[in-house]
Formats: sequence, C-alpha cells, structure tokens
Amino acid sequence: MVCIEMLSIVFVRWLCRVWCILLAGLIGWGTAVAAPVAPLNSVYLYASPITQAFFAANGAVYESMRDRWKEYFRQNGVDYKVVSRASLLEGLKPGVLVMASAILLDDQERKSVQDFANAGGSLLVTWGTGARDAKGHWNGYGFIENLFEMKVTGKVLFEDNERFFNTFGDGPLTWSLPAGERIFFGETSETPLRVDSAFLAARYFNWQRFPTPKNSNGAIAYLEKGNSRRVYLGFAESSWEYDERARLPKALDTILMWLRREPVVIKAAWPNGALSAQLLEMDTEAQFPNALNFARELDAANIRGTFYALTSVAKDNREVVQKLSEKHEIGFHGEVHYGFKGKSPEIQKDRLDTMVNEMKGLVGSRTLPLVTGFRAPTESWDPTTEKLLRSIGVRHHVADPASSESRLPFFSRSEPELGADKAIVVLPRTQMDDLNYLGLKLSIEKASELISLDFDYLHEAGALAVLSVHSQNYAVDGLMAKLTPPYVKRLQSQRQDVWVVSGTEVADWWRIRDRAQFQPGRLLGDRFTFAVQPPGGVKGLTFVVTHPAKNMPVKRLSLDRFEGPIPQLVQLDGYRSALIFKDELKAGSYTYVVEF
Repeated sequence: MVCIEMLSIVFVRWLCRVWCILLAGLIGWGTAVAAPVAPLNSVYLYASPITQAFFAANGAVYESMRDRWKEYFRQNGVDYKVVSRASLLEGLKPGVLVMASAILLDDQERKSVQDFANAGGSLLVTWGTGARDAKGHWNGYGFIENLFEMKVTGKVLFEDNERFFNTFGDGPLTWSLPAGERIFFGETSETPLRVDSAFLAARYFNWQRFPTPKNSNGAIAYLEKGNSRRVYLGFAESSWEYDERARLPKALDTILMWLRREPVVIKAAWPNGALSAQLLEMDTEAQFPNALNFARELDAANIRGTFYALTSVAKDNREVVQKLSEKHEIGFHGEVHYGFKGKSPEIQKDRLDTMVNEMKGLVGSRTLPLVTGFRAPTESWDPTTEKLLRSIGVRHHVADPASSESRLPFFSRSEPELGADKAIVVLPRTQMDDLNYLGLKLSIEKASELISLDFDYLHEAGALAVLSVHSQNYAVDGLMAKLTPPYVKRLQSQRQDVWVVSGTEVADWWRIRDRAQFQPGRLLGDRFTFAVQPPGGVKGLTFVVTHPAKNMPVKRLSLDRFEGPIPQLVQLDGYRSALIFKDELKAGSYTYVVEF
C-alpha cells in the first residue's frame, strides 16, 4: 500500500513537471535556454579571395587587414585558424568567425556565413563586409544590415570631425575599458560606417563628445539571434594603427569573451546597482544669490548638490552660504576668479591659504574640515595645485574635460605614490555646461533636446555626469533656470538606476570601492573571489555578471565557504545581472558560486 502511494506521488509530481514545461512553452515563460550553454572554443579568420583581388586591383593590400588580426591573436594568445572559401562553403563547426572587412562576397559565401550563424556560430564582422558582389559591383549594406538587424545611416567623413569612438562601461562587450573611454581612430581610406541599432557598445563622437543624434553615431553593434551571437565594428582594421594607447585590444578581448559565450564578472562603477551617477554643481561667483534659485530646484527633488564658492564673493553673501549649507555641500572655488595653472608654488599656496581663511570666516572652525571639495576657476589647475590642495585637506576636485580620456572619476596622478585613501579624487566634467549651451545660442526647445541627449549618452555608458552651472547664469529668466527643472525631474524619475549625489559622496564612494580588490574576467568554473581590504566597511558594492545566453540570468548565488552576506540578484537586461551587496562587507576574502 505504501509503495502504491509512493508511486502515485511520484507520478503526480512527474505529471505536474511535464504540465509546467508544456505550459511554459505555450505561454512563453522567458527565452532562457534550459541546458547549460557551452563556450565556443574555435576562432576562424576568413580569407576572402575576391576581396584580396579587388584590393590588389585598386592598389591596396587586403592582407594588411587580416594581418592585424593575426598579430592581435598572436599577442593575446588566441588560437585561431585561417579558413579559405572552400572551408567556409564546406561548413565550419560552431565557433567565432571573424570577417575582416571582406567587402566582396559571392552568393555562396553569403549563404555559408548565414548558415554558420544559424547553426549557432558567432560572428565578428568589420566595416563594409559584403557591400560588393563577386564582380566588385556595389551591392549596398543589406548583408550586414540583415545579419545585425541594424541600419547603416552614413559614413564618418573627415569633415565631420568625429575621429573618436567612446565605449560603454560595465556593458556585456566593452567592460574592460572605463565608461566613455575615448579612442582615436584617425583617418583612413576605409571610411567608417555609422549604424543605427537597438544594441550598441560604442558611439562616434568628436573630441568634445558633442551629442549628435542617436541614429547617426553607432560604432559597435551587437545582436543575439537564436543561438548566434554577433558583433559588428563600423571601422576597418586600418584604423587600429591610430590607437596609440592600445585600448582597442582590451575591447577586442572582452568582445571575444562575449562571442564565445564565456560568462564574466565585473566590479561595477556605482553602488547599489546604479547604472550611472550624476553630480549637480554650481560655480557660485557673480550674482551669488542666484544660487538659492538652483538650490530650490534641488530641494524640491530631494537632491543634494555641491556649491563651489568663490570666497571673495561669498564673504558678502554669508546668509546665502548659511542657507545653502543646510542641505547642500559647500566647496571651494578659489578666492578670486583667476586660474592656477602655471603659477609658481609660492603664488598658488598664498592664494589657497587666503581661500581657506576666507572660508573659515564663513563657516567657522568646526565646519571648515567638512569643506573638502574644490573646483578650479576657469578649470585652470596643474599638478602643483593638486599637491597643495591635498595639503590643506581637499579630497576631491571637479576638473575640465581634458583631464581624462574616460567619463569616470580617477585618483590624482600628481602624487602616484599615494594610495586611494590619501589621493585626491578627480571628477572630470565631461558633460556640457551652461557656457556651452549659451555659446550655441539655441532655442529653449533645442537646448532641452541637447541636454537630454547628453544625459542619455552618459547614462548608457555608465558614466559620471557632472552638470555644471554658474550663478551669474541662473537668474529666474535665464536659460539654465529653464533647462534645469525638467532635467532634475527626469533624474527623479530614474532614481532607481541613476545615483544622484554630491561631489564628496562620489569621491568617498570611489575610495570605498577601491577597497574591494578584484580582477574582472571569466568565471573560474562557476566561482569568483574578491577581497575587501582593511578597514572594510564596504556597503553597496555591486558586481555585474554577463549571461552565457540572452535572458539566462544568474538564478542563484551561494558562498563557497565560510560566512558572508548573500547579495541581491537583479537582472539588468537580457545580457547582464547585478549582484548587489546591500549589507556591509568587512575586511576579508569572499568566494561565491554562480548558477545560471
């Protein structure tokens, strides 16, 4: 009787399981692959014979394109195989197929590439692959547009002056580079192509990162279709020689990991799962009381901003400073509005001492140690300035766009021997400021579109946005007084994924984050380990894990050994999950097991 009952229970459980599987298939519960996804080990480099002949007939050398891949593979220890047309047509086992600017493809080659992808192969395609037919006649971009479900919207012409592309940080493809990393690609005969895609990992910009329309500046696109992963680079291999800082190879490393379906773990830039950060600050100088107009907008949104005060003017506006300090951070903006760069150490020290003494008279001796931020007048500073700032207790400063190639905070390079606990944190202002908008002489509508677009690009890149305004430009009827309220409301609506804080909070986090020592990269089996350095106290630390397949998120995380907090699991999108440590992490080593 017991056996019959047990068999009945087993049968019922089996029936329920079958019913759940059938029901999931009928109503489309998720698109995750149930079985583990095996990494793709093989890497193929296609040798296009007709492209080679076409280049030669036009006085160019196609082998130079392929040779750049060969050199990259050699330097980075990537095993690969050069495949001929015959091998491609015969059929390749699933792996990663690199199509290096193979601008000529015949019908059989096109079909074989599509068949390879349909069978679960990954594609890495560059520039105008397939834009010409077997006889060299122009065929258009339909081949790559169909492969990547994107649109080629034009070329990056020399006169456009967009000679850089910026990568996205903490994303599935280019996480090895800081958010918004600026990479120069020069000028080549193979004019880069602009693409419009729902899935981008980099955009074209000029040096200033002026925000051009979204459908016109896609540089790296990706797509996962069925069992096939695909990445498109809009620029040819000839552009690589301009990458003097060798940033592109780092991006290629992580692009290959994604194409090979190798899950990786990244220490995210921002705490508690935030995807970007925002500092709203005012250079408080002429027409000082206008700062109260700006503060009211921030107060209404419960946002804490930073007011960098020019002390010689602030002395005459003591009540305004006191009012601002009730909810916001007060920082230094020098004593007079002249730059520091190039001045002797003696002159700079005298000026900074005057600045500190004037601030002391404003906030008092007890509050003075809390004034730890600085913003150089006219964005003019140098290593001497940073060294002297540190000696008077300054812990961060907001710097000019030229201070960094990326759009993230960094530790001052003026004293490289200092650790993160002592070094000044530099917050680069890579967002357009009020002077930019006023100089463009735009209508309110156009300026509103531009400031929103600028934010979009900073946010998608995972960057630090620094919106800087000047008190003299914040009169009630001024341009910024009209642009800022809608901007602040948008930040309110995105509080869940945009971390909006003061300058000191950004700098403090950057130091705390540095205590978590971690080497980003592939999961070691199903594990990853990080160490928290003394004194610990790391709270909000977030890791990003890329999925082996689209919509196959992390479903469980457990400690490998010892005790420790279990992070919150949040699926960011189809390709990434966030592991958010809400609880404080003490000093020590932590190892976790990841299950998809």
